[in-house]
Amino acid sequence: EGVFVAETLAGQKPHIDYNLIPGVVYTWPEVAAVGKTEEQLKEAGVAYKTGQFPMRALGRARASMDIDGFVKVLAD
Repeated sequence: EGVFVAETLAGQKPHIDYNLIPGVVYTWPEVAAVGKTEEQLKEAGVAYKTGQFPMRALGRARASMDIDGFVKVLAD
C-alpha cells in the first residue's frame, strides 16, 4: 500500500498486489496469512513445497509464553 501511494504521488500509474497484503485476526491465538492458500495453489496446478516452523523457536512466542503451534509456509 505504501508503494501504491508513492507511485501515485510520483505521477506514475499505481499498482497494488493484494496477494502481498497480510491478513491478521487478533484473537487468542492469533491467526495470520499472506498470499494464496494451499487450496488455491492446488486448483491452479502450481507445484509448491510445504514447510512448518515451530512457534517455540520464535522469540516473540517465547517472550509471551505462547509456544504452542506452528507457522506453515507454502513456497513456489
